[in-house]
Amino acid sequence: MVGFTACSTPQPSPKNHTHPKILRYALAQEPNTLDPQKVDASPEATIAYHIYEGLMRSYGDQLLYGIANSYEISTDGLVYTFYLRDACYSDGTPVRAQDFVYAIQRMLTEEDSSRPFMAYPIKNAAKIHRKELSIDTLGVQATNDKILKFVLENPTPYFLQLLTLPTFSPIPAQSDPAMVDITLSNGPFMLKEWNHNDSIVLEKNPNYWDADNIPLDQVSIIISTNGTKLLDMFFNGELDVLPTSTTNVPESFSPYIQYYYNGANDFIRLNMDGSCPLSNKNLRLALNYALDRNAYVDALGSEDVTAISRYVLPILPGTHKTFGEEYPLEAFPLNGDAQKATDYLNAALQNLGLKEASDIRLELLVSDDYWARTEANIIKEQLESVLGIYINVFSVPYQTHMDLEETHNFQMSLSGWIPEYADPATYLELWTSDSSYNYASYKSEEYDECFQTANSQMDAQSRMSLLAQAETILLEDGALIPLQIRQSALLKNPKLTNFQTYYINTEYQYIYADFST
Repeated sequence: MVGFTACSTPQPSPKNHTHPKILRYALAQEPNTLDPQKVDASPEATIAYHIYEGLMRSYGDQLLYGIANSYEISTDGLVYTFYLRDACYSDGTPVRAQDFVYAIQRMLTEEDSSRPFMAYPIKNAAKIHRKELSIDTLGVQATNDKILKFVLENPTPYFLQLLTLPTFSPIPAQSDPAMVDITLSNGPFMLKEWNHNDSIVLEKNPNYWDADNIPLDQVSIIISTNGTKLLDMFFNGELDVLPTSTTNVPESFSPYIQYYYNGANDFIRLNMDGSCPLSNKNLRLALNYALDRNAYVDALGSEDVTAISRYVLPILPGTHKTFGEEYPLEAFPLNGDAQKATDYLNAALQNLGLKEASDIRLELLVSDDYWARTEANIIKEQLESVLGIYINVFSVPYQTHMDLEETHNFQMSLSGWIPEYADPATYLELWTSDSSYNYASYKSEEYDECFQTANSQMDAQSRMSLLAQAETILLEDGALIPLQIRQSALLKNPKLTNFQTYYINTEYQYIYADFST
């Protein structure tokens, strides 16, 4: 990310991109891998998204066909049958249904696979990953080179969304599972050069099935943390896209800056396992009503964040509009409600057999970085001031923070989530009683039933309504304290068109990007 201190503000002078058309953007960090089953962080997943293609593809919030030409879903929602189009890898060899089977087997058996849990909706996948069943029991079968059949454990309405992720991209079935050739890909681009810690060059894949509709000839990716150098490159017309800070932006940059939600959604987990007073619902609600989220965001002094008092990211797609537009929700007043907070606190004191608010002492777990500590101290000050309780901020290294959450060894934890796929279930599934991510030990039969019923619905509108109901149940229980959603920003060449930012797994989508004349 590039800031604007001590830099000049010249006018960009984009160069002629007519012959050839080359998109140039910057990364701050070297990708760890471009192996589709092992990519993890957004920058490397973004590249993988463009050099590989699965059965389905997302573009913005559109769900498009990828290597699949059509599909059928059984009436019970358990069997998906895909019919593959004629498609090839970058060397001209055909993409076969068996290659998808092999890739999914690899997801579940390779030790350093990044997202094996994404395959868990497939029959026996979870047990195979835990080494409880053999790989030949997996519910994926290639009927022939062109037909691929999935059998699922349960109806999974977001299964098509999962299949858009790079991790479901095919790998030639004859490949060595430990040594995938990343120069052999089936997406709109292919890897031409990788100069480690310096640059990556992608080239249009002439064997891609839709190559005629790909405007770009090449993508040049610069790897650098030198902000001054990158800004000079942008304003000299040598970069088309540059991630940047959202604060202290000179007014003269306004024609080139683009803000976008990056998917990050921050909240405080509240441990309800009975080891601390937060198993009391009235105390959890007191904390939620005591927090003035607008004042909290103002105190942060950052334009990166927007106060929120719901849990599911509102920009996720609903049935016809965004989930937030179809199901608006403000579970708690953004300015707080001190009187309601006091009422809930008094009820909690009675429930807990305590006389004074000062008898309630809580600990807020945070990662040991400046931003997290700043957030925590603002929250501490607000809650102590309104409620008269005591909160100790406990800062630890990031990995220790994650370990303490996973072992349920915390009371309050400053946390967050980035959606794994474009559906509200990516948030709500974390809170079912049997979820391995339910670090807060939340248990509600009403919530479980509502979520499970939602995911058994074949009607999209009915399902979304039930998911919205589940979110309401969660927040009425005060299971967490919603805080904020985050934004990022970039500088973009005004002549660059059809370049999209995204908030799930990938940062950018430039398959159909082009340059206006």
